Amino acid sequence: MSVNAGLILLLTLLPFIACTLGAEDAVTFPTYKEGEASFPTSIDVPPVFSGNGNYGLVASGDTLYHMELRHGRIHGKTFAGGTIKGLAVGTGSQAFAIYDDQLLRIDGFDVTSSCELTGIGVAMTVCGNDPVVLLDDGSLVLHDGTDLTFIGSYIPENPGMACIQGFPGIVVTGFSDGTMISLSLPSFSEIAAEKLNSSLIFMAGAGQENLIFSIDAWNEVAVCSPADLIIQVMFTFPETPLSAASDSELSCVYAVCPSAGIHVCLSNGEIAWRTDEFGGAPFVTLSDDCEIALVSEGNTVTLLLK
Repeated sequence: MSVNAGLILLLTLLPFIACTLGAEDAVTFPTYKEGEASFPTSIDVPPVFSGNGNYGLVASGDTLYHMELRHGRIHGKTFAGGTIKGLAVGTGSQAFAIYDDQLLRIDGFDVTSSCELTGIGVAMTVCGNDPVVLLDDGSLVLHDGTDLTFIGSYIPENPGMACIQGFPGIVVTGFSDGTMISLSLPSFSEIAAEKLNSSLIFMAGAGQENLIFSIDAWNEVAVCSPADLIIQVMFTFPETPLSAASDSELSCVYAVCPSAGIHVCLSNGEIAWRTDEFGGAPFVTLSDDCEIALVSEGNTVTLLLK
């Protein structure tokens, strides 16, 4: 199905979640500022939660900081060897990071395995527990999450790959022209494709079964299955979100609105919380139980608790 060909009809039929303003007394997500930590350099990679759920992992320069999730204290550091450009966690307790042409596996506070990539890594994701890296030549490489051995690679026909998002057995690729393609792993065979009517802004995972994304022609966050890319629901915000985060149940969606701060939309369509304290383009990472959020802006990470 082409969104570009039938966008008006599709948007008419979709179950829109039109977020209304004013329901600020609802507290079903993190709103209490529990802690804050500052780091040596700007945080250019979204923080992630560690696989064992004890820490928020924050990449600042060449160091991965392990931030505990009660008061925001730094409990450990992992030195990568170069400026970290990508960070992700698998289904276990492992984390993966890239810098320059290096892929690292991190267990606890230690780098336990590394391998040299065939190019410079610019982004990464994890599919199940296997890392997939986007290289500067536009290709994808898949590695085994256990020992980082090479599994396979993919060179797209479209050279403008802008973002990737992993799910168990699937990687979704997004291109600057609005094309989205789901690929089955490890074969990299195409299982679904969609052409949106404008430029893709971001893609993110909401649990293991939901892909969320937006384009610059919308002020919505759309939700679809990575297996078919068919839009199921859209959450509406005051302006085009730069990024968003949600839990697997879609009970709340945190959207970064560049001139209006962070807005949190509940599943019933209400804006339950909004703030202009975080201006510009912060990163938001949300735990799947909606109990904890990490908001990174500049060189600072704020820990929010329910």
